[in-house]
Amino acid sequence: MLRLKTIIRTFPVGAVLLAMLWASAAGGRAEPWPAVPKEQASPVEILLAPPRKARAPVVPAQISPTAATKAALGQLVAESRCLAEVIYYEARGESEEGQKAVAQVILNRLATGAHGNTICSVAYEGAHQTFCQFTYVCDGSLDKPRRPESWRAAQVLAARILSGQTSVRNDADGATSYHALSVHPSWAPKMLRVAQIGNHVFYRALPSRPRLQNAAFRGSLQ
Repeated sequence: MLRLKTIIRTFPVGAVLLAMLWASAAGGRAEPWPAVPKEQASPVEILLAPPRKARAPVVPAQISPTAATKAALGQLVAESRCLAEVIYYEARGESEEGQKAVAQVILNRLATGAHGNTICSVAYEGAHQTFCQFTYVCDGSLDKPRRPESWRAAQVLAARILSGQTSVRNDADGATSYHALSVHPSWAPKMLRVAQIGNHVFYRALPSRPRLQNAAFRGSLQ
């Protein structure tokens, strides 16, 4: 029994069938095992391709006051597309309210000036460094096919937001960060939780503490 198991694990199917016929012809007696041809015993070579690096996105420049009409409109379309990408990759499974809240975080970050000076630069922050603010930018998602209906809806919502046809103001007003309920990032306790909308929790920076002044200094200002 041990010998048959070893044969099955070691040799191809053809060799196993040959072994069974050999044992039958020998009447069950132990017989020397026939030599296996070299071509059957040669190892199989498996080539492993190196992991493919995610394509770094191109960040459009700011729209110059002296830009040509065509160039300005092209950059405007690019900005709308970047907002649509955030909505699609970060919140396509959420309600419209949840998608707006995620879009609002991008606009709030843009307003601070600390994360970029365009929607695209905010969305792609860290793409050319070692850490992306938004996972989809660095994990190869941008190179994969999108679900047509979800992508259409994200593009339309982004256009409606940028044209002012729908408001993004909601319970997450002022939020500059968020995370999914399934994760617990280390930065969350250091920020002020403002809302939970769908599967995301939203935060903004804690208010800065006023500097304490001693009585002598306060008196000198009066």
